[in-house]
Amino acid sequence: MRIVKVFFVTACLVFISYPAYAANYCLNCFDKIDENEKYCVVCKTKLSVDELKTKEEQLIHAVTVSRENYRKSLNELREYYQSTGNQLRLQKARRELDALDKVPQPLYTDEGLEIVRTEVRLRNIEEANILFKDALMYKKKFGKENRLTAIKRLEKLIKEYPDSDKAGDAAFEIARTYESGYFADYENAARYYIKSYQLNPHIKQPVLLKAAIIYERMLGDVNKAKAIYKQAALYSYNAKIRKRAEKRQKELELRKPGGY
Repeated sequence: MRIVKVFFVTACLVFISYPAYAANYCLNCFDKIDENEKYCVVCKTKLSVDELKTKEEQLIHAVTVSRENYRKSLNELREYYQSTGNQLRLQKARRELDALDKVPQPLYTDEGLEIVRTEVRLRNIEEANILFKDALMYKKKFGKENRLTAIKRLEKLIKEYPDSDKAGDAAFEIARTYESGYFADYENAARYYIKSYQLNPHIKQPVLLKAAIIYERMLGDVNKAKAIYKQAALYSYNAKIRKRAEKRQKELELRKPGGY
């Protein structure tokens, strides 16, 4: 009985002390490292990129791959039933694909403002124009379901025609939809405002300013807001918007921590 108690106490001590140990040692080789690091310099050079990714990054990657594989498999199944003449199952596969097209696929990553395709010449693409008009038609209708359909149409436009002159506007409309009372999804709204700028750096809507305001007022991320206000002050299309963004950035820079 004494041995069991000693073992139990030892196990508890190890369990309690592990977080402090792990916080100061490399997660791979347990060599001592700085407090804010996860891996030592040697392990960073040896481990693969996937191994160095955070748990969130790995899960987001898994979701993205799963989405692509799911759609690919459904399309292959549809083609198989079409070639074999099985109309009943062909209709089932088509219905599932249609349902998939009605489910929006939100962004889970913070894409940096430095990813701007300034070298790409945007084109007037008829197929993209049709998708854009179709999406706006659904967006004007009442009901959350219609707005979900609109988001899917706009996402399809961005994915299939990223060099369309409607791609930036499509991201802008997605952002507005997520920001609306139907969703109140401010995180995705801000991300799509930023994406609209990335797709079209010359977009006339104040998308960077809108993203900064959301991060400041709705998400409470002042540091992120200041960074985007700075970008808005530099790159917004409208001079008044640039001045407004610059003014707010300076106000936040002068504000004391915890102050308003």
